[in-house]
Amino acid sequence: MISGSSLAAYGGHLLPRFLLGLGSTLYALVLLILALALIFAGRSIIKALAFLVAGLAGATFGAVLGSLVLGLLGTILGAVLGFVGGGLIGLLLVHIGIGLALGYFGYVITRDITHVFLLAVIAAILLFVVGIVIASRLLELGTAVLGGVILYGVLTVFGIAPFFAVLIAIVASITGFYLQYSRRPSSQMKFNT
Repeated sequence: MISGSSLAAYGGHLLPRFLLGLGSTLYALVLLILALALIFAGRSIIKALAFLVAGLAGATFGAVLGSLVLGLLGTILGAVLGFVGGGLIGLLLVHIGIGLALGYFGYVITRDITHVFLLAVIAAILLFVVGIVIASRLLELGTAVLGGVILYGVLTVFGIAPFFAVLIAIVASITGFYLQYSRRPSSQMKFNT
């Protein structure tokens, strides 16, 4: 398990403060799986994740709104229509989501390394813009970079020194991007879909 002292020493802000002991270990393992999935199969899963997450939010909103208007039937119709509508909106906003996630993790990591709030905010804004630009041009690169940033945070939580965590994250991201890009169908090599 992750001890409280290792969390404080290495990137403890990556995990929610209320998680201690086994909860923090499980949360870190989920983030590790997510990071590796984004690095090595991000293009394959990012759109499905975006559709599912935004679809669930849309279903919740639709169900509540539908129940106010038509009762039980409205709840069911609202949930179904909300899921589909929210999912489609999620697909349209994938690039912004990658930018937001990259900006957030960049902020957390910069803040933990430098302890300078303004520098962390600047890094977050820059990485937000970079995330959107990269994801809109090459989705594989966007997911590999995002996965690498998350991987760095997880590795530091597990006690790996920041220098080595950066090296591992960079090598994994480059390898993941190469593998994802090389698996792209030849008809899509010039265009992002």
